[in-house]
Amino acid sequence: MMKKIILTILAVELFVSILTGCGNNMPTEELVNNGQSPAEQNYELPAGSAYVENVKDLWAGVTEMPVKKLREKVKAELGEKYWPDSLLSEEELEEKIGISKDMYVEFLAEKQNIDANIDLMVIVHAKEDYVGIIEQKFEEYRNHIIEENKKYPQNFGKAKASRMETIEDYVCFVQLGADTSTVAGKGEDEIIAYCQEDNERAIDILEKSILQ
Repeated sequence: MMKKIILTILAVELFVSILTGCGNNMPTEELVNNGQSPAEQNYELPAGSAYVENVKDLWAGVTEMPVKKLREKVKAELGEKYWPDSLLSEEELEEKIGISKDMYVEFLAEKQNIDANIDLMVIVHAKEDYVGIIEQKFEEYRNHIIEENKKYPQNFGKAKASRMETIEDYVCFVQLGADTSTVAGKGEDEIIAYCQEDNERAIDILEKSILQ
C-alpha cells in the first residue's frame, strides 16, 4: 500500500515538472499574455526593411539643404536659360567627376537629362581638408569634357566657357548656356562669350548668396 502511495506521489511530481517545462517554452506572445516577460533580445534593422526609407526621388534628400536653396536662386536668375533638370546621385558624382562622399558635407549636382547636351551645375560644400582636391577634380573634368567635345562646336564652346569658383568652403562648377543655336553660325568665340555670360550670372548669384 505504501509503495503505491509513493509511486502515485512520484507520478504527480513528474506530471507537474512536465507542465512547468512546457510553460517556459511557450511562444513569446503567450508568455506575455500570461504575465511573463520574454528574455531581452537585440534586434537589427536589415537594409531595405520598412524602417529604412527607400528614396527614389533624389530631391527628397536635399529639400532643406542650403545647396538646394543656392540652386533655386540660380534657376530663378536664369529662368528658361537654366537647362539642368536631372540630379546626380553620390555614386554618379564620383563616377562622373571623381568627387567621393568623404570629401564633402553636402552637394548638389544637376545635369541636363538629354545626353547630347552638356549643361551642368555642381555645388559642393567641401570638407576643409578637401577644397584643393575638389578643385583639382573639377579642373580634370573640365579638361576632359573640352577634349571630348572637340568635334561638336556648340558643346565645345560651352565646355570652354565652363568655370569653377571657390567661395569660402563651397566649390562651384558651372557649365551653362542653354540654347546656343542663335550664335552657332558666328564662330567658336561667340559661343564661348554667350555661355560665359550665363556662367558669370550663376557664379555671381552663388557668391552673393553664400557670402551674405
